[in-house]
Amino acid sequence: MKHAAKSFIIIIILCLVPVLAGCGLAAQAREADELLIVQTMGLDFTPEGAALSLATAGDAPVRLESRGPSVTQAIERARAGTSEEELFCAHLGHLLIGEETAREGLTPLLDYVCRSGELRLSVPLVLLRGAAAKDAVLGVGDESFGVSEALQSVDADLRHRGDGRSTPAAGVLRDLARRGCALVCAVELQPAAEADPATGEPKTLVPAGYGLVQNGRLCAWLDRDEALGVGLLTGRSGLCEISVCGADGRPVTLSLTGGSCELEPEFDEEGALCGLCVSIRAEALIAERGGGAAAAVNELQLALERALAARVRRVLQLSKQQEADFLDLQGRLERLAPRRMHGVDFPALWPTLPVTVAVSARLTGAGDLEDAA
Repeated sequence: MKHAAKSFIIIIILCLVPVLAGCGLAAQAREADELLIVQTMGLDFTPEGAALSLATAGDAPVRLESRGPSVTQAIERARAGTSEEELFCAHLGHLLIGEETAREGLTPLLDYVCRSGELRLSVPLVLLRGAAAKDAVLGVGDESFGVSEALQSVDADLRHRGDGRSTPAAGVLRDLARRGCALVCAVELQPAAEADPATGEPKTLVPAGYGLVQNGRLCAWLDRDEALGVGLLTGRSGLCEISVCGADGRPVTLSLTGGSCELEPEFDEEGALCGLCVSIRAEALIAERGGGAAAAVNELQLALERALAARVRRVLQLSKQQEADFLDLQGRLERLAPRRMHGVDFPALWPTLPVTVAVSARLTGAGDLEDAA
């Protein structure tokens, strides 16, 4: 009887364990609608510490502002201020940094991202050109859309184009560690399409090329034309429009459909690196003619080649002036000619190294122009 009683008690306990465990989990779990899921975090450093601006996504975006001596404390203060909902940052879509903060230095922010248990290293960093991060997070959009939707639109645009690229925190950290510099996606504030002409409200964000970060600090901007040069030099030209003029001065819009870049190092008789040849190949479609312009195909090809070469040269010149190998030219040359590049002090040579740029373009869809010319 005693054995039977013990067995019965054990069976009852085993039956109750899942129920009790489920009750414990249910008590700890939070419903999705009880979470305030932050999609965009803006950061501006001030003399007093970190100034955070936070925004959710959706039909009625929530916008919050918080300050603290550190990023961690600013987040905790924001969390304490949302009494009805729990602040949730693990699904952060973008980390937006104001220009002044980026010029002061990104090292404290990158250190926080590395150590944080909430933020992912894959979160994209975005630099806001000409404004503080809070100006965008708190000021973009209206009651039906906000900064998170604007940044998602920027991402969608950049995925198809060659004049910018989204930059995850992990990639910035990697490039800074390897080369001492990194290109970070840049945006700027503009009136939205539906803005009131008198006030310019509401505002939105548009791609603005790259910010060049060197030794942890923003040191220069690359506009969208120069960002296209980066895309050509790295073989990521994308689908991007460019306007050129024929001999009659009328504009023709071309759509780049592809491109490639080849590097060829030049060595002297003693085996020292003495020059670099950059060969760009591009393909484009004729998208639109302005004012009934008629131009020969070879005329437009030459105009396109000149326009692309100018962008590429500006990027290379900036790299030389800043002594910043953000194109990873050294690594690419070492992979091309490992033996001959062995022992070459590329950083010391690069600022004065002669570079030759050659661009060849091929146009398609030009039959109507040939007929009209």
